[in-house]
Amino acid sequence: MSDRRCHFSDTTLSTPAENLALDESLLYQINQQDSLGCLRIWEVDQYAVVLGSSNQIAENVNQAACQQDQIPVLRRCTGGGTVLLGPGCFIYSLFLRITAEQHLAGIEATTREILNRISGTLNQLKPELMVEVRGISDLTVEGHKFSGNSQRWLTTTLLHHGTILYDFDLDRIPRYLTSPEREPEYRSRRDHLEFVTNYAINPAQLRDSLIKSWQATEPEPVLPLNRVQQLVQEKYATENWNLRR
Repeated sequence: MSDRRCHFSDTTLSTPAENLALDESLLYQINQQDSLGCLRIWEVDQYAVVLGSSNQIAENVNQAACQQDQIPVLRRCTGGGTVLLGPGCFIYSLFLRITAEQHLAGIEATTREILNRISGTLNQLKPELMVEVRGISDLTVEGHKFSGNSQRWLTTTLLHHGTILYDFDLDRIPRYLTSPEREPEYRSRRDHLEFVTNYAINPAQLRDSLIKSWQATEPEPVLPLNRVQQLVQEKYATENWNLRR
């Protein structure tokens, strides 16, 4: 993984849909401009279910509860499983340049490389909590998941989405999410509340440590906000995209 400096952005837009659209727009902008990568950190103040790009909604979402509580059901451009976002869920979006060697190594190897760096950062911050990489893309403490991750690759740039639950209302997860259609072996058929946990950490401290780890010292790039609004209207606010599977 490249150790080049990258940009930093902590812009959070008004809605979950706009934030998902911003990530896709930035991915294409960085790829097309052949520019430096970027670390973006954001958190939403409203709950939203977000499906992975190929997830089946009927197998992952309690649609009745979402409709009753007016929880939007959205879909992101990266893969991975279905998640519930909201207050107390720290979100990081890494836009990284990728080499021919990384293309050959593949997504799983690159995911492991990124998560090893993040787990190392967390273990320096809180050595009393031993963070481990489990499954394909999870970060765990004592076998309990607190971070899920997913990716989308273009020709020279990848987008790595990650979440860290630090002060999340865990009881909301089984209300809006069903048991996942695919689960890692280490989950051992545990339900959500037996499987998921919060990683208690100050989000400002977490933010600063990730900035240092990824050398995100360059100023925020010009954000493609016009493209964001276009993507929201054409994609992220539409049932054709969000409920297509």
